[in-house]
Amino acid sequence: MHKQLRKIRLIIKGVINSFLFKLMHSEGFDSKQAILIFGSIRSGSTWLAEVLSSIEGHVQVFEPLHPGHVPVIKRVFNYPNPYIPVTESWPEGHSLIKRILSGKLINSWVMSQASIRDVLKAKRLVIKFVRGNLLLEWVAVNMKVMTPILVIRHPCAIVASQLSKGWNSGIKRQLNHPYLDRYPEIRERCADLSEPEEVAALTWCIRYHAPLMAQHPYPFLLVSYEKLVRDGRQELERIFKALDIPLGREAISHLYKPSDTVVENSQIVMGRDPLAGWKEKLSQVQIDNILAVLKIFDLDFYSEKLEPDYEKMMSYGTRFSNGR
Repeated sequence: MHKQLRKIRLIIKGVINSFLFKLMHSEGFDSKQAILIFGSIRSGSTWLAEVLSSIEGHVQVFEPLHPGHVPVIKRVFNYPNPYIPVTESWPEGHSLIKRILSGKLINSWVMSQASIRDVLKAKRLVIKFVRGNLLLEWVAVNMKVMTPILVIRHPCAIVASQLSKGWNSGIKRQLNHPYLDRYPEIRERCADLSEPEEVAALTWCIRYHAPLMAQHPYPFLLVSYEKLVRDGRQELERIFKALDIPLGREAISHLYKPSDTVVENSQIVMGRDPLAGWKEKLSQVQIDNILAVLKIFDLDFYSEKLEPDYEKMMSYGTRFSNGR
């Protein structure tokens, strides 16, 4: 019942916000000033978007690449979580993304997480994507944008959350992902994966392997969820410096508030270590299976430890001779 009421409230808020946004901001926004946050589902990207949206004059645009809620996405992308090589000419995609970054692609869905006050006072957009990781390098290199942010979180935590919700993307869809056309040997090694945690780990790997293989120095800011939890103030200082925005008290205080998407039985709500929940939810076999998939992609900076090997993670792409 609670979930249904929350869903209804979000729909009503989204409809009102969408109407007000179009009325107040019909001229749009400067796309070069939009703050872009990329990540995977349950990665902490919403949390960070809410922190940045807490700044006066900032408003969140929520998941504009969702094909089920933004119909035009289906006409431009023929595959979920699409991949576009950084060197490819892509005028149709450039036009669509420019519309998003300018606040010209607005509906009740993308405005569902904003407050009416933020909509009325908006001067800059904070745009959150969980379906854009494989577009990240293309956007960062080919469009005039502020340094995008990529949020990464331990795959065991993400997989545990997805399994608890019963989400399953299917092994066939993942193996057929166009990105793996570049890595036939990886596709072959993943062909026998079948357990739900293995398929979910494969999804995580595809979404992060692509951006992490970008040329160094990365054209985006890589932010670890674990680091945000353990050293939040320090990480915010790094993020705000990269964005050239003063770090104020409202952002710091908002850092310690749970995201609106946090569920009732989450570690944060129950007062437990937010990094340790997957240790209780996953069996040792499931953990081993997840980490085995990571090894196929050489994404071995995550282990059974709660935090990654930060140095190894930040320098991932440099381990490969061509950086791609």
